[in-house]
This record gives sequence, structure tokens and C-alpha cells, in this order.
Amino acid sequence: MTTQHMAIAIVIGARLKEAGIAGGRVYVNRARALGSDTAAAIVVRLGRSASQEVRQLGGPTSWNTLIEIECYGRDGAADVPGLAADLVLEQVFDNLATASDLGYGVMDVEPLAGDTLHWEFEQADTGMSCVDARFLVKHQTNGRTLKA
Repeated sequence: MTTQHMAIAIVIGARLKEAGIAGGRVYVNRARALGSDTAAAIVVRLGRSASQEVRQLGGPTSWNTLIEIECYGRDGAADVPGLAADLVLEQVFDNLATASDLGYGVMDVEPLAGDTLHWEFEQADTGMSCVDARFLVKHQTNGRTLKA
């Protein structure tokens, strides 16, 4: 068994993988570096989660869970750095714009206001760039539990 939070991260990863984004190289909570032969990849990671108190005894608990999605892309020597990661980012945003059908009590998936995107550019010869996109997933669990 797993918490609803972990299940949501896993289902988002599966959704992006099924869509074929980044060639289907989608990982959940991966901490290892990507191989030098990887042209594009996505890492879906749990960030943090805040609950809202149950107003009615036995009623649902509302959650705002931060999901961080790292969009990696390797640019060619003649490319503008970041173009490959930007393409992955655009596909992720397009895919999650219609992600209200995830199940697990998910009511909405929206870009995190105020701190949505963060870019990183590698200066080494590999040309790997990353855009970290943050999404807020609004969902509910039954009562004071972490389960759907």
C-alpha cells in the first residue's frame, strides 16, 4: 500500500511516459544522474504537501501537494543551450493542462503560482539543460488519512 501522494506522483509519471514525452524516459523520484547518452528525460518528484483541517468529523482532508517535474534536454554543439529542455517542458505543460482525470482524489493540477519554472544550464561539454517545473496538485483523502 502507498499514500495517495506517492500514487499521484507515480500516475503523473506514467501519464507522461505513455504520452512518449522525452522518448518515454520518465522517472519518479530519481536521484541518480542521467547517462551521457541520454538526449532527453523527465524526473517527477514529490516536493511537499500541506493539508487543510477536516471541517466535519469523518469528512475529507484537502491537500495541496507540490510536484516538481525536471525536464532534461541535451542540445547539439550548434544549438542554443536550453532548446531541447524547452521542448520537453512545453510537452509536459500541454499534457498536464488536461490532467484532471488522474483519479486518487485529484481535483486540479495547476502551475505553482509565484515559483513555477527554474532553469539550469550545464557548462560542460555535454550540453545538458534542465527546466524544473512546479505544479500544485489539489486532492482529497478520506478523513484524517493519507489514502483515497
